[in-house]
Amino acid sequence: MQFEVLYTRYDTGKIRSSRVKVRVVPIRCGVRSLIIRRCIVGTSKDLVDSLRKIDANVCWPKKSDNPSKDKDQNKWCDFHEDHGHTTDECISLKKQISYLKSKGHLKDVIPDEQGRPASPAHTKVINCTGGSEVCGLTYSAAKRHARDGPDERPMPDEVKSKAEKELDAMTIAFDKDNTQGVHRKHHDALVIQLTIGNCSTKRILIDGGSSANVIFADTLKVMGIARSEIVRRSTTLIGFNGDSMNTLGEIILPVFAKGINKQTKFNVIDCQSAYNVILGRPWIHKMKAVPSTYHQKIKFPSPWGIQEIASEKKIARKCYKITMKTKLQDI
Repeated sequence: MQFEVLYTRYDTGKIRSSRVKVRVVPIRCGVRSLIIRRCIVGTSKDLVDSLRKIDANVCWPKKSDNPSKDKDQNKWCDFHEDHGHTTDECISLKKQISYLKSKGHLKDVIPDEQGRPASPAHTKVINCTGGSEVCGLTYSAAKRHARDGPDERPMPDEVKSKAEKELDAMTIAFDKDNTQGVHRKHHDALVIQLTIGNCSTKRILIDGGSSANVIFADTLKVMGIARSEIVRRSTTLIGFNGDSMNTLGEIILPVFAKGINKQTKFNVIDCQSAYNVILGRPWIHKMKAVPSTYHQKIKFPSPWGIQEIASEKKIARKCYKITMKTKLQDI
């Protein structure tokens, strides 16, 4: 079975296509190599035929009620078995594929790791650096946001790229299968491990209540990053209890998550913390991610389908104990 895959060359910037077998080991992606832009494209008839073999798990769409005269007779969708749009353009098919992949029903058809870049080689492993926590919201920024709203206007759909539209079309959902291994009445925070600045960084708090991404000075020290690399742009962060703290400045580091590498701006704070990094709404929204503390997972769309990262529950509880111990000592 073969599918057509579109890719963009870094050296020429031109879009090329090729036919590949789904069981072929994918080409390693890296700088000046190939970036797979779409995983489920091109000759999709074979893919729809494969879905028919697992018919019990597929939610087949109904044909459109629009009159035939209103449909583009030059376009045919194998998934809908109707005219109006092509199989490649079918959003329902993309959503169904994303759902079936998340449930593991397409492992024999589309490998989950196909075309996804591997994590960069780790130069260090960052475990723990200390003992309190920061919420992170600048008063001046909050005041400006309340007055003026977001700095950027929403991007109209017509100017979005095709890849961007495909990411927006993916459905992110949590169900009972996502609660396996999770205590029903837990109160755990969402703490994960990611590659930041080529360092395997543990104790990363995913905090939707924080309007800033925070990295601690001790974490940068363990990573081998000198303070001279911090941009001296001090900001005052306000905690949930009203306490304020001035940052040392800002630093931009790459954050790698399941094949997606985002250059991320961090506010640097010089204080003790149970966490190494706090990823707030700026990173969460940039990733189009949906975190769930109840399900102990964070999910986000990617060119390879919906990706998910599970929380490290034991570490989350350990961080909570460290934080509480520090607070009790301050009382």
